[in-house]
Amino acid sequence: MDTDNPATATDSPAADPAGQAPEEIRHLIQQWNRLDELLAGLKRGDWTAPTALPGWTVRDVVAHVAGTEHMLAGESVPDVELPASTSGYVRNPIGELNEKFVQEARPLAIEDAFEDFRDVVAERTEQLSEMTAADLEADTDSPVGRVPYRRFMGVRVFDCWIHEDDIRQAIGMQHGLGGDTGRFAVGEILRALPRIVGKKAGAPDGARVRFRVTGDGGNDLPLATDVVVDGRAALVDVDDTVQPTVELVFDTPTFVRATTGRITAEPGSGVGISGDETLGRAILGSLAFTI
Repeated sequence: MDTDNPATATDSPAADPAGQAPEEIRHLIQQWNRLDELLAGLKRGDWTAPTALPGWTVRDVVAHVAGTEHMLAGESVPDVELPASTSGYVRNPIGELNEKFVQEARPLAIEDAFEDFRDVVAERTEQLSEMTAADLEADTDSPVGRVPYRRFMGVRVFDCWIHEDDIRQAIGMQHGLGGDTGRFAVGEILRALPRIVGKKAGAPDGARVRFRVTGDGGNDLPLATDVVVDGRAALVDVDDTVQPTVELVFDTPTFVRATTGRITAEPGSGVGISGDETLGRAILGSLAFTI
């Protein structure tokens, strides 16, 4: 084994399950394969690089992704005592659950942590391939409430996608947010925009907030959407004949990392504001929606 790289030449990513799987399952397996390819190329020192997530290194992010899949495979949450050092960033039951899997994996050698990720992904791929249409439509608890299992797996796509970016950021690699999986995953952010605008930022009735994300390469996610407040805030198609109350223009990484709480968006640093600057700044200060 290469002493600088914990991957071995015979290891391989998960196979796609047979049949015509729903898009959530297809994208999830694609994203696991993307993570596998990224992790296989890491040097040993990369695994200990700190990430934007408080208290977590790259290997901790991998342990978190694997731990969630262990739980979904039917395993129990580890019975471990969380150290006092985690109190500054573990703020809710989901955070506590996530941290227990991370703490349990801390003693593992890097090779074993990587093998654990691959093993549980292979197990989950097999489980997903055996699920019937009824299984996938069955309601289940998830971070976004009680939803069909298929919808929950869409949330898993988003989670694994953003954690790939956490790893890339930690080791100084170019962001890899684009592609079909990225376009699917960013749907979770779009679903959150009405709540960000209407509830968190308190935009008044009649406000129209335009979000534009610029990009010109395969790693970018150019998009444009409006949020209109009329009693409740809702996503609507962009109408260029209507002047928005405020328009916010982001580059791709700033939009993704600000909405997921990795950074604080500031005007002039990956963000432009035109129109009602006070409302624009209130929205920027309310962008983070993940736990």
